[in-house]
Amino acid sequence: MSIRNAYPLLFAALAAACGDSTGPSRTAMALSFSARSPVVNQSASALAQSFDVTVTGGSNTLVITKAQVVLKQIELKRSASMSCPDSASHEDDCEEMEIGPVLVDLPLTSNVSTPVTVSVPAGTYHELELEVHRVGNDARDAAFKAANPAFSDISIRIEGTFNGTPFVYTSRLDAELEMEFDPPVVVDGAGGNITVQIDISSWFRNGADVIDPRTANEGGANEGIVKEQIKRSFHAVEDDDRDGH
Repeated sequence: MSIRNAYPLLFAALAAACGDSTGPSRTAMALSFSARSPVVNQSASALAQSFDVTVTGGSNTLVITKAQVVLKQIELKRSASMSCPDSASHEDDCEEMEIGPVLVDLPLTSNVSTPVTVSVPAGTYHELELEVHRVGNDARDAAFKAANPAFSDISIRIEGTFNGTPFVYTSRLDAELEMEFDPPVVVDGAGGNITVQIDISSWFRNGADVIDPRTANEGGANEGIVKEQIKRSFHAVEDDDRDGH
């Protein structure tokens, strides 16, 4: 994955939101992304060489060759014993980290992305929240659109072929996604990594059927189905060896 026009901005924003990174109670936490299903039938070596995602059903074949998502916010929530009240201490309790908007190119191999490392307090966390962000018109969004004009008023862009015919799918989805860790993630002095698994192979499925992405663009018959599939496809796991699982 690459994070376009954003590595210095992203790291600075996260570090600032997390406060003093030199304190003894803080440690490094990496955030990675994977666009593959947690359950795969192909060998890891075969997937590592595959730069697309292929979905088949009946007589239909969907090939995804590019997948991009706009994110804006990350929030780590501590376990129930460490509540997250709406107060001045909210940032310390929940580690809300404002980013972006950031354009994320999802990796279409079995590999995870090159992670971003941030500083968070040691502790036990039970949930990660991410915002899939439809690009609007505030100052940050205006600067983002100037650098990424194809993302005006959208949050997701997919390219590929459906039965050999090229398509472009876009979505105006704007949603906060909550991902529970099972088991909770324990952050200690050794640091660690969280991988967000985004199963894009499920986005254009309706049961055993494969959806033509062109019918899921704004106003299309399958727009609502695909949006719900997208929201259900995000999962977060502790993944210290960064293998995507």
